[in-house]
Amino acid sequence: MMLLLHQQRYAEVVQQLRGHLATFGPTPDGLPLAAVAAHHGWLARQYQAAAEMVAMSRMDQATLQAHKDVSPCYLLMSAAQIAVTRKALADQLHHLRGYGPPPLDVSSVRKGRYLGQVEFKKVDGTAVGHSDMTDAQFALYLEAEERRINHNQQVLDLLLQAQTMHLKQTGQSAAPPIAAGTAVGRSVKAAADRLQARLTWLIAEQHVDTHNLTAARKLLLQTVYTYRRDGWDALLLQSLLLLRDVCQRLKLHQEALLHSLELACVADSLPSSANSNSQPAATLHELADHEQAIGLAAAALASMLTGPGDKKGSIMKTSSNVSPGDRVTAAADEAQQRHANSPTPSAWHYTVQQLDLSAALQQAPAQEDGGRATNVADVLQQYHQQEFGWWRILTIAGGFMAHAPDPAQLQVCVAVYNQLPIPIPLTGATVTLVDSKGSWVQELLLGPGPQQQAAVAEQQQSAAAGQSSSAAGLSAADCAAAANGIHAMHISDSTHTATAWPAQLQPGSWLVAHALVTPRTAGSVGVDQLLLQLSDLCSVSFLLSSFPPGRPALGRLSLPGGQEPFKVQQGVKQGVWVTKVQHVGRLPNLQVVMPQSMLVAEFCLVEVRVHAFAAQSAASLELSLRSPTGAVPGQVTMLAALPDGKLHALSTEGHAMQLPELAAGSSFSQRLWVRSTLASSCRLVAVLSCPAQVHQSADLHFVEPFEHVTRLAGELGVHTLVAPAQSFANSSGPAASDSAGAVALAVGQVIFAQVLIRAVHDVELQLLGAQLELQKDAGLQVMNKLSDQLGDRPLQMACGSVYCLLLHLVPLGATSSPASIGRLQLRWKRRQPVTPSLSTENNAQGRVQDTAVAGHMPTSDLAVGAAPTEEVLTSLELPQVIVQDSLLTVKVVAPHSATAGIAFPFTLQMSNMTSQPQEVTIAVQEATGFVFSGEKQQNITLAPRDSSSLTWTLVAHASGQIPVPSVRVSSGRFSCHVLTQQAHVHVMPF
Repeated sequence: MMLLLHQQRYAEVVQQLRGHLATFGPTPDGLPLAAVAAHHGWLARQYQAAAEMVAMSRMDQATLQAHKDVSPCYLLMSAAQIAVTRKALADQLHHLRGYGPPPLDVSSVRKGRYLGQVEFKKVDGTAVGHSDMTDAQFALYLEAEERRINHNQQVLDLLLQAQTMHLKQTGQSAAPPIAAGTAVGRSVKAAADRLQARLTWLIAEQHVDTHNLTAARKLLLQTVYTYRRDGWDALLLQSLLLLRDVCQRLKLHQEALLHSLELACVADSLPSSANSNSQPAATLHELADHEQAIGLAAAALASMLTGPGDKKGSIMKTSSNVSPGDRVTAAADEAQQRHANSPTPSAWHYTVQQLDLSAALQQAPAQEDGGRATNVADVLQQYHQQEFGWWRILTIAGGFMAHAPDPAQLQVCVAVYNQLPIPIPLTGATVTLVDSKGSWVQELLLGPGPQQQAAVAEQQQSAAAGQSSSAAGLSAADCAAAANGIHAMHISDSTHTATAWPAQLQPGSWLVAHALVTPRTAGSVGVDQLLLQLSDLCSVSFLLSSFPPGRPALGRLSLPGGQEPFKVQQGVKQGVWVTKVQHVGRLPNLQVVMPQSMLVAEFCLVEVRVHAFAAQSAASLELSLRSPTGAVPGQVTMLAALPDGKLHALSTEGHAMQLPELAAGSSFSQRLWVRSTLASSCRLVAVLSCPAQVHQSADLHFVEPFEHVTRLAGELGVHTLVAPAQSFANSSGPAASDSAGAVALAVGQVIFAQVLIRAVHDVELQLLGAQLELQKDAGLQVMNKLSDQLGDRPLQMACGSVYCLLLHLVPLGATSSPASIGRLQLRWKRRQPVTPSLSTENNAQGRVQDTAVAGHMPTSDLAVGAAPTEEVLTSLELPQVIVQDSLLTVKVVAPHSATAGIAFPFTLQMSNMTSQPQEVTIAVQEATGFVFSGEKQQNITLAPRDSSSLTWTLVAHASGQIPVPSVRVSSGRFSCHVLTQQAHVHVMPF
């Protein structure tokens, strides 16, 4: 194998190594136990030698990745596992001997002359000789040799070599660097960390066997950190069991109790099969039974609540006569008595701090002994990772309120979720806040708080109004998100609430608390720490500033059980523990007032009002428009009356204007005129910077003032024969249309268009005039004037009023594609000038009485021609038509009434519309109820621009409303035909 490595024949190396281990690896049957142990020792040396040869060779990383079973780390780990098996066999031999002395004196055995020969010293009287050993003697010799070997040290040496080889291999594998942020890089790093954690756990287990508990604890802390971070709960459970036992043996009761509680949470989250497959039988019974696991957690929590004391008795024993809840309550009472009786009692305090291990190791200074890097275990203890188990037990959610009705106060909301299967008592809670002046402590009060309750009421009101907003294309959630600029949250009805401390945090439920904070200065204010007081002698502190910002919740389960304390809408900015205070004191009041109805194409007056409660220096007001999707609406125009007395067009993307200084109690009003050319919805967002930002918005819904219907009609009974190449639709009249909605017309066919216009909103309008703008390529000519139908005075139209306009149209030429008839331009205005009104929706900060108005400019004070005109022009789109060249027109003439038994004429009139003669075939269809006289089928020729007629005689032999026969007129030259509609004759009895 060494020769193959030297020749770099790596494929043969892999084959040779696998064949060798497969041949000599299995233990032959029938060997004594001592021989089996010795064989395992030889096999472990084979793996170790192979690992050393591969490590010294130049085998590339690609080959090692493809054949992981020949990598040095894997071979050394296999050697260590075989050495552990050998150690177990040696212990079994020792047990069978009753832990007595070795069965054979090893000094009486020597090597023989031949390779592998062993001779036994034989004493016969005074003569000393050597002879070959029997099989029984050789087995005893092997057993004695196993007694002499330090198996623990051998296993530990192999594991340390594997760990060193793994670290070396990990450093070499990064030689073509893999970006840590990529999926491949994260996967490679996670696999390397898991292998490192597994090696660390095996080394710690050997330290426990050699009673080096301090080293075992440090190594297990590293293992637990990796398994917590990567979510390997089954391996975490195994590591926590060993770590808890080590801490108990080291008299570290504070850590042991916490590990016991974390074990209860981890075991409760794992299926029973995972527990049974991954845990030793000796420790499985503690967690397999749910009731017993609850009792163990209750005992640990009860011991924790009493704080430091005499822990000589087992802290894990439970009493069958005491329930878990009573045990915890009694422990809390005991802690209160000890705190009252002792002037300065000692207490347990846990700190939960987030750690980025790689960043912490890079920032940690080198140690003094030769500049060696800081130990990982020291960094873990420096950042309180031995107490990070509370991250699994408790889940923390909350943050600052998204907006405050009273900006003079900030509200911090906190929700705590219990992952334990038993209740946790809480005697109080505080938050430590930090600003530019320093830090201070604020006590938390139970309940959602006044601002959160106001947000819930506001959300319920907006939900009722959300249906109308959704119909206009703007949902209530979109409105709230656009107004606040973030995804905020409000309290859920399913949250468990209490009224006063102390409180019980029940299993699987949230406990909500709040703190009202009065800002001390402008700038950043953040929640640095959350302190939960479990008893007078035990507390838990979460360093919120150490966690990455923006996390919805801090804990193993982000939002467990579907019982979120805060839902997306309005209220708490979840995960935002730092906010910026830009204004100390009460902010100015900002209002947006608008008319109740806003019509398309009309300049609608909107006012933005600012009321100052205190003297306000110069501030800026930014106005912008946003569509429901957040984009800038391109069909909306916004004008503003500025101090120069003129109207100026403002950018809908955002326009900032400077406001004058306002005295205390005074107001400023800015007038806007907004117009939309389409029926749509948008949001007017006003932001007042003083320098704190005050947000206000209003939903603008533009609706069409009229709805209209156009009806096209032609002369009754007239049909047109159209060639197929020119036919747009197989039509027998102007009322028929194709799938695209275009109405087919024929050249020369008189058409009457009836346009019905109805006012649809509760607004009184005056219709001033109407004008038809024909489309040039429509091929139509209008024969009447619309001004003759309106009269001289404006037409008054209220909601539901309908007005009809009649258009007399004549098609003059054929068109190649469908085209609109044109647009009907209606000129109108409101009967009464529009007046903005303050709605409840846009007055979230309350109604304010203006004591003085600064900057208010009536329309009459504007420059001449600058004010928007009151007259509005609305354009109505008329239907699409296509005009075709007709070959001829056909009309059926029959009397409206007849008498049974008396003959009456039935005539077909035809007109050639082309400049060429037309040969057509006339065929009269069958019709019941009549006796027919004449030729039913005949061919005739029509001269260019000529007319002709055919007459038949019909005699009715029944009475009633009887349809006359249809006539089929077909052109063989153009392969087209037309079938007349069946007219009806009222036949009276004779």
